[in-house]
Amino acid sequence: MKEKKGLGEIGRREERREGRERRRIVMMMMVVMMVMGCNSGGVKGEGQVGGAGGGEGRGLSGAMMEVGRSAERAFYAFIELMSDVLGFTAKVDTKKSDVGNYFNSLGVKLGEATKELEEVAKKSEVGVGKGEESKDEKNAIREAVDAAKGVLDTLKGHLESLGKVGDASIVGDAVTSAAAGTAADGDALKKAYSALKEIVKLAKGVGVLEPKAGIVSVKVGNADNKDGAKILSTNGAATATDASKAALILASVSGEEMLSSIVNSQEGDQ
Repeated sequence: MKEKKGLGEIGRREERREGRERRRIVMMMMVVMMVMGCNSGGVKGEGQVGGAGGGEGRGLSGAMMEVGRSAERAFYAFIELMSDVLGFTAKVDTKKSDVGNYFNSLGVKLGEATKELEEVAKKSEVGVGKGEESKDEKNAIREAVDAAKGVLDTLKGHLESLGKVGDASIVGDAVTSAAAGTAADGDALKKAYSALKEIVKLAKGVGVLEPKAGIVSVKVGNADNKDGAKILSTNGAATATDASKAALILASVSGEEMLSSIVNSQEGDQ
């Protein structure tokens, strides 16, 4: 009798365990069905992005997909901007106005990137509660986008300032005779100088390392710095060979070193 009673108790425990397993399975299926219903817009108009009735534009998943698409477009806008920044090369026939147009085009690209960032912020705000309890809540994406837009708008202004500098003459154009050279446009140089300094200051403020000055010897091969610099002077009586020396000297320094020399100089420096 005791043996039969023991077997009966074991059977009841097995039944209870199987019952618990079945309940777990049913609960899991209900949760999955609820999630699927929410993501597919199970209730008409509930959780839809912008009130849209389309399939993929509904529910939480639809909102996240829209944010993802906007973020992707913003990312590619910045990639395009970076390719433009790294892709400019001055040639023998490059005009000063070409350089100005290049800076203008960068400003346009920054404007496009800013618009894409704004779309990301707008999509992140879809479906956010408008009740009293949510008025004081801050949207982290909106805050980040607004901060980035402030920096980009300032940078865009400096690039537009640089875009106004330059004329139809060749970038490397220089007087190569004993006659006095032509003085540079002082106002244009001051605008370019100020814009470059502010760009570096802005970059430093957001964590970009400040450009470092290079240690360049006085002579590069047979080219002496003081001879190459004659093409920059209005009374240095530069010759054709001095122009080639200047090109050799410029080729020996990096853009970072040039930028460092510019931003660390003063307006009155000669």
